[in-house]
Amino acid sequence: MARTFPTLPAKAALNAGDYAELALLEMLERGLPDIYSLFHSVDWSRGEGASEQHGEIDIIVINQAGDVLLIEVKAGNLEFTPTGIFKDYHGDRKNITAQIGLQYGALRGRLRDTNLQVKLSHYLVIPNHKVESETVLWPRERIVDSEDLEHLVSRIATQLGPGLPAPDVHARVMAFFLNRFKVALDVSALAGRIQESASRMAAGLATWVPRISAPSGLIRVIGTAGSGKTQLALQLLRQADRDGLKSAYICFNRPLADHLSRLAPVRTPVETFHEYAARVVRAAGQVIDFERPDTFDLITGECIRLLEVAPPDLDFLVLDEMQDLQPEWVLALLSRLKVDAKAYLLEDPEQQLYKDRIAFDLPDAITVTSHENFRTPRALVKLINALGLTDTEVEARATHSGEFSDPLVYDSTEELVSQTSQAIARCLQRGFGIADIVVVSMRGRERSVLQKLDTLGQWTVKRFTGKYDPGSASIWTEGEVLIDSVRRFKGQAAPAIVLTECDITELDALNRRLLFCGLTRARMHLEWVISKSTATVLEQKFRNSDSQPPNH
Repeated sequence: MARTFPTLPAKAALNAGDYAELALLEMLERGLPDIYSLFHSVDWSRGEGASEQHGEIDIIVINQAGDVLLIEVKAGNLEFTPTGIFKDYHGDRKNITAQIGLQYGALRGRLRDTNLQVKLSHYLVIPNHKVESETVLWPRERIVDSEDLEHLVSRIATQLGPGLPAPDVHARVMAFFLNRFKVALDVSALAGRIQESASRMAAGLATWVPRISAPSGLIRVIGTAGSGKTQLALQLLRQADRDGLKSAYICFNRPLADHLSRLAPVRTPVETFHEYAARVVRAAGQVIDFERPDTFDLITGECIRLLEVAPPDLDFLVLDEMQDLQPEWVLALLSRLKVDAKAYLLEDPEQQLYKDRIAFDLPDAITVTSHENFRTPRALVKLINALGLTDTEVEARATHSGEFSDPLVYDSTEELVSQTSQAIARCLQRGFGIADIVVVSMRGRERSVLQKLDTLGQWTVKRFTGKYDPGSASIWTEGEVLIDSVRRFKGQAAPAIVLTECDITELDALNRRLLFCGLTRARMHLEWVISKSTATVLEQKFRNSDSQPPNH
């Protein structure tokens, strides 16, 4: 199987030309052996200023000798004339023959300037045409039409061939196309493109779930991490706001509510369940003492009692993180719905992290399920599946393949702090800014060593103090690097995650879910800081199964 750079994207939201190119790439990836490498959507440029020329090559195939084959894919209608091949782009007639000739000449010049004396050839692939003649400017043997398409792999094996092994030349050619010779990775720009791509592909839930009709008005969406539940929630709330409906969004974790409140319509209240309960209790004239250890139990019980006698007040409701809500809380919140109102209940049972929560059913709800993850790098999804962290395997749909760095192992508190600091440094060395990095602890704030620190290595720490202001808002310390727990950071993500304080003696149900939540917080890169006992558990897991770590 050929290696592809970058990893192939999913087929969501592609136009006809993109789809044809992706289908061809998939065929070549499967059909060519691993001595071949594939690049796609390769930008090129030559010249400077007013004379600068640039373009994009659809597919490049490289063999083990470093020889190069360019493939231009042209789907749709084409016109063959004695002077060339032409395609109409919304009234703009383009000379395909001249375009390919320009690409070929530009790349040949760039390779020559780099002193790479390798074989260079080219194909034009036209999947929607059958060619019965050739043009003077474009030989027929360089055209792959609809009848030739199924034989493209064998044609490449004949035209380009495997080549004689030339590791040094091959490495230089690969570096040329990976731009290693002149471009440093712009992590912030790449992170933006990855997030945009993930959002675009994960828009499926937000596109078709609102079209589902439920007689009860209840739709339950069970989606894995990175499947697009947050996008769905925002799409639903914005549409409800445009329709003039009285709406609300309620979740369990405060950081997620804070995040959604910055994106949701201003007229829509976005709260945690306990924030909402406190508001209801205060509106009834009661004073809340947050210093009491049983405060949240008291306001929960009182809120449920008050809702039992209150008239319905909502046209639309989104309940998020429903796996973290108790059944009686959910039923009390659903009692707020007017006749013909709608509610969307979003959850992921694999992220249920509280021992006192129980699974429950809503017989009247229509259930939609998604196991596709569009956010987490593919290498991490492979690790998640290899460790069996979920009951159903997660489908890796992210465009970013990523990689899995070897975990940093600690055996004492001092080593924990130093290894976590080293993990942050590793992220910085990869080009991430300190604001791109979040340290996520497997331990809660009370048991965590790191969440009590004011500094970590050379960086000051931003952490939750455990206290709330009079408006029940969380109080944080000022610091450079954010540290939070898996439980609190659930529902959020960051470009680079340092998952730390991973100290487990068995891979039981709760630890599997904690690990799953922690690993899926990373959009681009993850560093993992684990104890020696955790390392032993993971080694035993791999030894007793057919799975291999993602780098093997």
